[in-house]
Amino acid sequence: MQNDEKLSKEMVFFLIFISVLGNIVYSHTWIDDMTGRTAWLVNLAGILLVIPLAGWILYLGKLSPQNTVFDMVEKSLGKIISSLFLILFIFINALVAIAHINMFIGMLKVYFLPYTPSGLIIISMVLMSVMFISKGLPVFARLIEILVVLGMLNYLSSFIFIIPDKFDTKYMFPLFDTTWLDFLKGTVFVLGETSECLLLLMVIVSFIPDPHKHYKWVSYAITLSGIVFSLATLIIIMMLSPELAKRIAFGGVNAAKLLHVGDYVRGLEILILGTYNFIAIGKITLCLYCAWVAMQKVLGSKKQLLQLFAAALLIIIPAVWIDSYNKGYFLAVFLGNYISLPFSLLLLGLASISIAISLKKAGRVIK
Repeated sequence: MQNDEKLSKEMVFFLIFISVLGNIVYSHTWIDDMTGRTAWLVNLAGILLVIPLAGWILYLGKLSPQNTVFDMVEKSLGKIISSLFLILFIFINALVAIAHINMFIGMLKVYFLPYTPSGLIIISMVLMSVMFISKGLPVFARLIEILVVLGMLNYLSSFIFIIPDKFDTKYMFPLFDTTWLDFLKGTVFVLGETSECLLLLMVIVSFIPDPHKHYKWVSYAITLSGIVFSLATLIIIMMLSPELAKRIAFGGVNAAKLLHVGDYVRGLEILILGTYNFIAIGKITLCLYCAWVAMQKVLGSKKQLLQLFAAALLIIIPAVWIDSYNKGYFLAVFLGNYISLPFSLLLLGLASISIAISLKKAGRVIK
């Protein structure tokens, strides 16, 4: 992506929306056991807590315009520290993509393509992401706008056919059937999972004109994704029961399999597959983009296409080797619990310190 290319507020909105709905669409069942009927409220609370952290990144972008968070760190703390975080950033994005693609393919093989080799699907999807990214992020952002709209239409088209005998409100009450400690644990886990969107924002903040002025659009995107995802969780709970929802994978697909209109309109789970597919394309491509940008900052901007393929191989080889829904799931849980959020907080803290040092040297005051 060239420095003179900019992202519009609509592009930022849809990029953040799709980046929030990443691994959490599969790994949310990790907290369903401890939160029960309250899971949908936990999901909403955890996602909304990402908003202040996103605002932190945009504020740093206001103080240091046209710079990524890594550029901000490098200015005062040096190339070595910045490069160390860039290398970690590359591997974290690769791991997020590896976890997601394995969970997605696990679902795909169970319901739709049981005899297709996993390796073939993985290579096809990552090469598709390479093609999208090679055209530039603004072009892919426009595609994301279409994919998000189509995904939401698929989602609504599936569950608009819910009929009373498939939707039991008794599963919704009592609304709060967990302890405050478990509610807090679940919220922190969801915050950690959805903080993956911060990894993207750390990079694209350099391409957002007047970043702090886009806070409203970023907040809208995170809020809408939180509402959509928490409603999806609530629908699954009310259709399958809290007990069943926490024991099965692919709750959205399983819920959609129960839906039909008369004796003729069936198989609505194919629409939900479309939504999962659009999320997978968006998430894998954005992780690849972040890894590629970080790789360029470490190795230099020469041979960019070669570096893009190297970043792709960093995803393809481990993903093919793992080839397991369970391993992908537990990798996503590990990243959500221990990696994504602590890494983001540490890096943002260092960037804040670096900017404060730079402004002090320049005789300016942070406002």
